Amino acid sequence: MRENYDKAFEITIGLEGKPSNDPRDPGGFTIWGLAKRYHPEIDENTTIEYAKKVYLEQYWIPQGCDEAPFPMDICLFDSAVNPQNDPKLPGAGNQELLNLHPENWQDYQLLRMERYLRRSKPAFVKGHIFRVVKLTAQIRSLIGGGAA
Repeated sequence: MRENYDKAFEITIGLEGKPSNDPRDPGGFTIWGLAKRYHPEIDENTTIEYAKKVYLEQYWIPQGCDEAPFPMDICLFDSAVNPQNDPKLPGAGNQELLNLHPENWQDYQLLRMERYLRRSKPAFVKGHIFRVVKLTAQIRSLIGGGAA
């Protein structure tokens, strides 16, 4: 649901960490979670406002997050940002997991972890698994706090 976008963006930016240029990362230079390989226009001066616009237009909306219920909308968004699937097929990773018919958002998160175990480079598996664990904890705190 669109009203959850600001919170989803805030959470995902927090999970993405600081700008990086890890030579093991095929995305190359990354800022606000946007990798230069897939977003050639970015550089060290890319603003968070620009990232928020890109994430809404290229990730949130195309993944159907406006139509998805809370908290699945946040899970789909974060999974699109860190997909571990072919970047030439945006959303293919989410669709792959949805085709497995998870019963709820928690099952979806477990399927994400399984995908990371299969597809992440060994150097990044632990970080990707912890990303899902952290997101799950943040969603649970939102639910406990009365979020819609």
